[in-house]
Amino acid sequence: MDVEMPTTQPQVQQAGRGDRVARTREAIVSSTLTLAMEGEVAPIVRDIAKLAGVSARTVFQHFADTAELYVAVLGRVLTGLRGEAQPAPGGALDERITAVIGQRAGGYEKLLPMWTFVETLQRRSSEAGEQVNQLYTSNREQLAEYFGEELTGLSGEQRERALNALAMALAPESWIVLRERLGLTSDQAREEWRFIVKAIFDGR
Repeated sequence: MDVEMPTTQPQVQQAGRGDRVARTREAIVSSTLTLAMEGEVAPIVRDIAKLAGVSARTVFQHFADTAELYVAVLGRVLTGLRGEAQPAPGGALDERITAVIGQRAGGYEKLLPMWTFVETLQRRSSEAGEQVNQLYTSNREQLAEYFGEELTGLSGEQRERALNALAMALAPESWIVLRERLGLTSDQAREEWRFIVKAIFDGR
């Protein structure tokens, strides 16, 4: 009697479909990010779909609305910032200040073209606001660890004030103000940051 072996074809087809879905979603998110980086505050679905090579209907098959799509884009950007390699601890204070400024400046510079998109989205979406808050929390925790040697010697209140000042000075908005509002070059903005951070430690 012939025995028919079970086939794995449906599983293969399902896996293939899953890959296509993931690729399509990725194309939509990437296209939206590209438009945001070009200065679009609220990229429209028609442009997103055209850039992704899909139909507008396909966009809404993957995302309930543009707000959900924008939040996914913001999550992609902020996750990348939080996941960037941190400078190695240790060494002289001035060297560590230079390293952390270089790392933060490089990351925040990427936000410059799309900062209005980020600001607008976090005002309209509590989920987006929470994602931005997580970036600030992560930034503060990293600074506390990185400058732990200097902060440990302070009293509880002094430590908190110094750490808050550091987190505020090295926040994305600070970089945006220096680069866009004051019109400084990247190098000039880094020097301003260096001055501020050194002043915080000199006056702690």
